[in-house]
Amino acid sequence: FSLPVLATNFLHSLSGTWPAIWISHALGATALAAVVTSNVFLWMTMGAAMGIGTAAGVAIGQSRGAGDLAAGRRVAGTALGVVLAVATVLGAAGWIGTPSILALMRTPAPALEHATTLLRLNCVAMPVTFTFYVTIMMMRGSGDARTPFRFSMMAIGLNLALSPLLLTGALGAPRLGIAGVALGGLAANTIALAALLWFVYSTRHPLALRGPELRHLRPDPALVSMIVRRGLPMAAEALIVQGAYFTLIGMVNRYGTETAAAYGGAAQLWVYVQLPANAIAAGMSAMAAINIGAGRWDRVARVAGVGCAISASFAAAATLAIYALGDRVLGLFIPQGGEVLALARTINHVALWGWIVLSVSMGLAAIVRANAAMLAPTLIFAVTMWGIRVPFASLLQPLLGEAAIWWSFPFGSIASALLAVGYYRFGRWRENRPMLASGAK
Repeated sequence: FSLPVLATNFLHSLSGTWPAIWISHALGATALAAVVTSNVFLWMTMGAAMGIGTAAGVAIGQSRGAGDLAAGRRVAGTALGVVLAVATVLGAAGWIGTPSILALMRTPAPALEHATTLLRLNCVAMPVTFTFYVTIMMMRGSGDARTPFRFSMMAIGLNLALSPLLLTGALGAPRLGIAGVALGGLAANTIALAALLWFVYSTRHPLALRGPELRHLRPDPALVSMIVRRGLPMAAEALIVQGAYFTLIGMVNRYGTETAAAYGGAAQLWVYVQLPANAIAAGMSAMAAINIGAGRWDRVARVAGVGCAISASFAAAATLAIYALGDRVLGLFIPQGGEVLALARTINHVALWGWIVLSVSMGLAAIVRANAAMLAPTLIFAVTMWGIRVPFASLLQPLLGEAAIWWSFPFGSIASALLAVGYYRFGRWRENRPMLASGAK
């Protein structure tokens, strides 16, 4: 189940890495620092979509396990109506607040123009981007991993082609600079979303809303309440986690453009260590939700054990591969070499291995969320990020300098894993009722 998700996430990350490589070569390290700075806000706001998609996906998975697809379609309609409204509001607020956001992150002056352009265009793209990802998450929740895989491939392929063309003006395309990266992504997601909706209706997919069912696109207050209650912790988690990164990026930017560029180059590779954990967690959540809906708790424990073992193994393999390749992969993002490359190498030596430990936290969080225990994982990440990681980086900088920021990552990951194991074993998450047990219509 997780392999299509893993392949999708890998290629999705590649669709972000590929433009970053082009940006660093065409526009320099300053522009790479702008990419990292602007993307933090995007991922903070993506928490709203992730919360809606996660809650809706779990409810749809439980409905399928209980044999009630009509309830799943009601959830799907409400989720789409809510996410479109939320994305529109967040996009407008982000556009207006861009100067203040970048000032709070202490964006270096040389990167400010690029960061402003990229952030504002990412805000324009939010309604399409959020709707596309929520639709995919709901389809995965229904147990269909192949259809989201196909249309994610379409979006990724288009992004890989369009972003460099619009960045550089190659093959007669308009040369738009860093704006071309954001516009290429928006065009790719728009085309893929339109094609996905056409497929859903042309093949009579179980989640397709037809005739009278189209009224479900007008959010049902009872279902909105359920999605908000169950999805808010997930959205809050993204805000908490990315808010901590927002703070840490501000600390990094304080050391100047070169340090920001080194961090940006190193962080591009962290994504690939986290990919297996994200993909396997998606599979674990869907499988656990379906089995919980069917009352098969014996299988839930097996999914947790096997899933975490596979996740950690994949993350370890990716970490070792990056260490072995060394400057050959870092040089893709930092072609000028020198002190920036050396600092990026140091950052990876300190921080990269911590994501192996974090894969356990992500897997166990997916399992407990499959029974609608959304709040506890959020609290765990809140304690980890704001009670451990940010204070560690802040308080130890007088002693360790910028290295305190790099060491805060593995230190926080270990704390998160210990808390996640404790809650999985001793928490009361197994006592929750199925999300649609209230019979919301």
